[in-house]
Parts: sequence; C-alpha cells; structure tokens
Amino acid sequence: MGPAKLIPLSLLLLPCPSLSSVGDKSPLYLSCNGYCLDTNCSSDLVSWTTNQPPLEALLRWTCRDDCRYICMWFTVGQFLQAGRKVPQFHGKWPFVRMWGVQEPAAAIFSILNLAANVYMLRWMVKKVPPDAPMFKVWVMYSLTSINAWCWSTIFHTRDNSFTEMMDYFCAFSMVLFSLQAYLLRQVGPDFNYISVFLCLGCCLFFVHHVYIMALVKFDYGYNMKVNLTVGAANCLAWLGWCYFHWGEGLYVTQGTAAVMLLFITALLEVLDFPPWFWMLDSHALWHLATAPLPLLWYRFIAGDCLELLRQRELKMKIV
Repeated sequence: MGPAKLIPLSLLLLPCPSLSSVGDKSPLYLSCNGYCLDTNCSSDLVSWTTNQPPLEALLRWTCRDDCRYICMWFTVGQFLQAGRKVPQFHGKWPFVRMWGVQEPAAAIFSILNLAANVYMLRWMVKKVPPDAPMFKVWVMYSLTSINAWCWSTIFHTRDNSFTEMMDYFCAFSMVLFSLQAYLLRQVGPDFNYISVFLCLGCCLFFVHHVYIMALVKFDYGYNMKVNLTVGAANCLAWLGWCYFHWGEGLYVTQGTAAVMLLFITALLEVLDFPPWFWMLDSHALWHLATAPLPLLWYRFIAGDCLELLRQRELKMKIV
C-alpha cells in the first residue's frame, strides 16, 4: 500500500518487544539456550557458519536464532515427555522449519492468496474498460492486496521485528483501503473534493496507526482493536451496500458471499491450538480459507464497475 511508504525505513527497523511465554521462560529452555550460545556461537562460531545450510544462510538465520530453534524443540520434547501441554515460545507455537522457512504452511497459503489476487487483477483488467468508474480505485486496492500478501509470505518465511511490522501494517492497509473504496463508491465514482478529503483522511489514519505502533509502543492489543474495528466497519458497510442493491445482478450476490465467507473464515483466528504436524495452526488454516475469496470479490468489483459504466452511457444517451 502506498501510505506505508510515507514512514521512513529507519522507523520500521526499531526493535519491538517479544512476548514472553511458558516455553521461553522455562529453566529447560534458558539453560539449553545459554549452553548452545556458549558452545556454538562463541568458541565454535566459524564451524557453525561453515556447516550452515545455504538456504538458512540466505534467509539470514543467525547462530543465536538457531540456538533458540534447537532449544525450543528440546523443551517441547521434555514437556511432552512429562505429560505437559505444548508450550508457546515468545508468543508463538513451535513450528518445524523447512528449507529455512519458519512457518511453511502459512507461507505457502500466503502465496496462494497472492496468486489469487494477481490472477484476478489480470482478469479484471481484461474484463473492465480502463475508463469505467471506480476502475482505478479497484486497481489500487488490488495492488495494495498484492503488497500485503507479499509481506505475509515474507513474514511467515522469516519472522523478525521488521517483517512482523510490515506484515501487520500492510495487512491493515488492505482492510482500510477496502473501507476507503466503499466510501468513495458512496460519494460517487467521479473525482470531487469529498473524495479527496476521504482519501486524505484514510491516509492520515493509516500513518497515525503506524506511528503509534512503530514509535510509541508496538502494542498487540491496540493493533488488534484497530484492525477489528476497521474490519467490522468494512464488512458491515459492504453488506449494507449489497442489501440496498440486491437484485441488480449476480455480482451483488457474489459480493455478499465474499464478505460473508470472509467473516466466517475470520472465526478461525479465534481458535488457538498447537499446530498439527507442527505446521498447521489456526492462522495458517485461515490463510488457506481466504485464498479462494478473491475469485468472488473481483467478480463483484468488475460487475459493479460495468454497471456504473452502463449507467453513465445511458445517461449520456438521454442527454
């Protein structure tokens, strides 16, 4: 999303606090991690670097990161052997690392969402004339979504403070832009001062949110509240629009289905369980469930653009 570029890169590189959990507070984990750091990352660092797999080196896995990963699984094994529940580490469930990818399933499903948005953008550009009302707005929305899913893929591939912030900020920009598109659709597809005011207001709101998270405090609770509020407003707004335009065409039904399914799939985020096969948790399943939704949503977008174009041409004929 464009507004994210307003934030200097140096601000996004500021470290954010990691959540402390049962696993990383465990004496088993702490002693294992201390021993690993002393053994592998001090006296024998050259040997560790030489034997590091190329893909892990490419993704910037450090010796310290590797110690945390090794000791995480050592602690999980000890917990399970003692009959205790699988613990979380730094606010996250343990995931198996594959080819250097930190959360393989979530990364793959993010790529599916990315591919769906790219495919449907290409489809929409062929289907809708570029002079159709709202066309440029929806192209910008699509590019925003593509950017968000790129960062989701990067974050789940390699989780650090920078990729986490970019994933959070870009995901929020996607939801906020959808709400902005609704507001622009309501005030009219033609350029006017109200539409400029709405775009400026949304940009300032986004910049303020990034400022609070990046400079004041990286607050997970605050971020969740803001996202839930904007997301709920977005869903209710579009459902209301579909209700008042019901019967205008199949595209309205498709839009309603897309919003309803998005709301239903979001319930997966409420679930919280240790990952199946150490790869599939509720968040990964949510990404899998959202992957087909662009196939419906873009058909709604295209249908509405074509309907607006038809109305404009009809009005010109009457005049």
